Amino acid sequence: MDLRGKRVLVMGLGLQGSGMAAARYAAQQGAQVRVTDMKSPEILAPSVKALAGLPIEFILGQHRDEDFIWAEMVIRNPGVPRTSRYLLLAQEHGARIEMEIGLFFLACPGRIIGVTGTRGKTTTASLLYEILRASGAPTMLGGNVAGVETLSLLPQITRETQVVLELSSWQLEGLEPHQISPAVAVMTNIYPDHLNTYSGMEEYAEAKANIFRHQTSEGLAIFNYDNPWTRRFGEEAPGQTWFGSLERGGSFARGSQELEPFLFYDTPLPGRHNRENILLATTTARRLGVRDEVIAETVRRFNGIPHRLHEFRERHGVRFINDSASTTPVAGQVALEAFNSPILLFAGGNTKHLPLELWPQRIVERCRDVVLLAGSGTDELVPAIQAEADKQEKNNPVRGVFTDFRQALETALELARPGDVFLFSPGFTSFGMFLNEFDRGDQFVAAIQAL
Repeated sequence: MDLRGKRVLVMGLGLQGSGMAAARYAAQQGAQVRVTDMKSPEILAPSVKALAGLPIEFILGQHRDEDFIWAEMVIRNPGVPRTSRYLLLAQEHGARIEMEIGLFFLACPGRIIGVTGTRGKTTTASLLYEILRASGAPTMLGGNVAGVETLSLLPQITRETQVVLELSSWQLEGLEPHQISPAVAVMTNIYPDHLNTYSGMEEYAEAKANIFRHQTSEGLAIFNYDNPWTRRFGEEAPGQTWFGSLERGGSFARGSQELEPFLFYDTPLPGRHNRENILLATTTARRLGVRDEVIAETVRRFNGIPHRLHEFRERHGVRFINDSASTTPVAGQVALEAFNSPILLFAGGNTKHLPLELWPQRIVERCRDVVLLAGSGTDELVPAIQAEADKQEKNNPVRGVFTDFRQALETALELARPGDVFLFSPGFTSFGMFLNEFDRGDQFVAAIQAL
């Protein structure tokens, strides 16, 4: 796509890489670039600094109609809804709407392996990347990965490069206008999420389905058979399709009764959900020709990634777990199911209007003490925990709701005992008290490490 001389507006600079990459790429391609973001210049200072020296104009702390009327192309951040009035204004004046990931797909010469799902996509993508890298293949990791500017990877990519991309539902929307999907697609599961952005589960799931919808018969797609949504999608995929199933004990080609047994149980990662992630990553690696010895060794030494059930410290017999990427009730539920030790749960935040599912039940069943951060989600959770405690005829484990992070953490630490799992798995979004879930997790880790 020739951007030379074009008026390009980047909508959403952000702090995690996508907006910065789009602005950098457009400027390097010779476009006239403006960046607009509602966040203040103070918050966005690190991102602006990272783009120093490039001919980019910044309009921060506001969106102006004139900028969207000016633009010939708007590159929207994944967090910007398609229905934004500013995007509609730009389209009315002839602008083309793009996303960073769409531009990347159009320019990438390597084989793209996309991974999506409500839960597990980061772990699955990261493990698959490590397996492919260990096999000796030139491999890159990008997409919805914090701090990675995916477009900036292009100069390092050749036709031989395997490019593993974690892809969110919002990013996958950027592929639909071009009717493209990655050559290899992996879908971990679909659960309720982002229903404050989508009209319902069907629209949300269909955004995810862009990962395989436009594959050819030569494409390869791997699905979790044990999740109803991904099982259904696996029957619809146009390419070569494989399923992974913990319930069946392995993986199998669509339409085949022949099962490849799951061999890679030797892992430091806790929980059934991580075994699902491992099954999907290893099934994909096998289909791509990686030897079992390489796969097994990589699984054995893969310790996970920050903010996702990451055990980062043990102190006085207490294991500290950072699961700050838990932004949905089902994520909080799965985190509790991963441990058998006594649990001190540190949770709470703001709602995305998702069903609480079995989370309150698991809290009462598995947690001795619960300390909560204030927020609209916490307001939904507190009465649900009380109702579940009454139902189970147990004491309510909630020890307080706090508006101050430090005070909440100090209270939780006073409750901790040797042998406990101190689990920071909020189950809700972070906004209001933190910049994002990564800032939330970083603050938690820093506070514990300072002890």
